[in-house]
Amino acid sequence: MLNQTLAARDLLPVRDGAQLAQRLAGHPDWVFTYDGMERAIARNADRDGQREEYSAKKVNAFKNNTLCDNTQYLHYLSPTESGRLHDKKVADEYPLHLPAGSVLRQDLGLLGHRPPGVLVEMPHKNPPKGELTFAQLIYNQLLSPLRVVIEHVHSGIKRLRMVRDKLRLRGDWFRDTVLLVACGLHNLRVRSPHRAYLTHERANFDK
Repeated sequence: MLNQTLAARDLLPVRDGAQLAQRLAGHPDWVFTYDGMERAIARNADRDGQREEYSAKKVNAFKNNTLCDNTQYLHYLSPTESGRLHDKKVADEYPLHLPAGSVLRQDLGLLGHRPPGVLVEMPHKNPPKGELTFAQLIYNQLLSPLRVVIEHVHSGIKRLRMVRDKLRLRGDWFRDTVLLVACGLHNLRVRSPHRAYLTHERANFDK
């Protein structure tokens, strides 16, 4: 019922990357941030299942890629994949379709991911046995606080303890639906007038 209510209020993220361009066509600011998110799950009793779900962070996990705007509103949630799959492979498996001329900010875990017609902003990687130039270091420093918005989104999603803590319940459909509901609740908070009021008051206080 909660999932249906969030869907009726248009608070759930898109699950199909092909629908993104149509949904975001009227967005006032075509600047988005893209990243992968993991959530821990109970260890699989099956040995092959353990191998598939074991991530590089040395936990059994499921993985999703997420895309948000600068207001922390989550527009896209990829289908759920095993923790063994890299962010870039998830992005290749479920390609994004953004409005032409959009700006996409992402980290080095998505190196090589470039949707057509999109300007990608990504930090520079240290060259083998070399160092970044001064200009590249400054660019990385300026880009880092802009990309942190996606980390705030992940933190908001994981306010739901079933997503933040290790999920011990079985069933792929249930595990995916729990995350989808958490994303909808996060979007509900982002669009809440109470949140906007607090942001306005904080801005006045800072002045």
